Amino acid sequence: MPTSTTTAGPLHDPVTYARGFPHERFRALRDHDAVSHHDHPDFASGYWVVARHADVQRVSRDATTFRNAPHPFLEEAGQDQSATSGLLISLDAPDHVKQRKLINRGFTPRRVSDLTDALVARVNGIIDSLRTRRECDLVHDLALWLPLHVIADLVGVPEEDRERVFRLTERTFGFDPAVSLEERTQAAVEMFAYADALCEERRRHPADDLISALLDAELDGERLDQMQLDLFFMLLQNAGSETTRNLITSGTVALIQAPDQFDRLRGDLSLLPTAIEELLRFTSPVMLFARSAMRDTEIGGQPIAAGERVVMAYPSANRDERAFADPDAVDVARTPNEHVAFGAGGPHYCLGASLARLEAKVMFEAIATRFQGLALEGDPADFPRLHSTIIDGFAEVPIHWQAIDE
Repeated sequence: MPTSTTTAGPLHDPVTYARGFPHERFRALRDHDAVSHHDHPDFASGYWVVARHADVQRVSRDATTFRNAPHPFLEEAGQDQSATSGLLISLDAPDHVKQRKLINRGFTPRRVSDLTDALVARVNGIIDSLRTRRECDLVHDLALWLPLHVIADLVGVPEEDRERVFRLTERTFGFDPAVSLEERTQAAVEMFAYADALCEERRRHPADDLISALLDAELDGERLDQMQLDLFFMLLQNAGSETTRNLITSGTVALIQAPDQFDRLRGDLSLLPTAIEELLRFTSPVMLFARSAMRDTEIGGQPIAAGERVVMAYPSANRDERAFADPDAVDVARTPNEHVAFGAGGPHYCLGASLARLEAKVMFEAIATRFQGLALEGDPADFPRLHSTIIDGFAEVPIHWQAIDE
């Protein structure tokens, strides 16, 4: 399976990932500089990048030594991330634990399981809308809509508001370099205003949705305040839609480029659970998350001083030859598969992992069984990608097919 072209730019610059994650560069880091130091114009001490699987696990699981505050993002030079400090993923214990316990009530196994029939209906509706066509954009015509609707169903966003909320999410998180800082700020203001109005509506008319559940939730006599609700609404729209959409998109591209594995999956759908774990490993939609060292420590023998930033490179860990045999190949039956696509354990493990797996199962089963002759229109190396150091994914993927089955 081809890997991305080596890119020499700074690892905190989204341009470095314009043609995909630079796997060759990180292979060299894993072999020769597993905990590497990088300069940053805004950080006096620069930052450390952790490339190996075992070291990423260690940093992720040691929440006492490595903290998320002020936020887990690796900024571009000159970029202000102060507004993200209140997000759930930016918090540490005890605040993170307390909020997570409240929010977990909206992700109970029953609530997630109850979405199955709706997911199947959504996926079939999306694919049925393409029956008169023989080509489309995999991102915007197929992959985008399922996670968008699932999060909207879960939260309680009305159908007529969904496209607007999605567009605000896209602008707020800045994965399009054409969107200015002013436009991003305005989109965030509009997103907060929308969340405020939705909460007010649910206070007057509670429903069976996550917003109503959170408004009613109480832990140790405390409830989420309005700003916490607004920030969670914003985070859920992004994390719940962007990552799953990019798993579906990049995972489909990976299967098309590994036709023997795609055929194997089509011939034995019982492989879907292991195939989804493998596509999570292989595509790694989340690229880089940062921590701050709270005390002098070491990682893999490299001393790290208190206050220094440490960046976990999930796609590198997921291609580490020390943890996975033949890591640059897709194997839909790979087991065991201790990937770190949802995080590498610890208190910040992805809250929506079970929901993402369910969405992926329904979508990949439909893609595998309903499309005949599915193929890419061009070379994925030339397809435009997101402008980000956080999320890896395609902005557009043209595909075509011979027929769509019932």
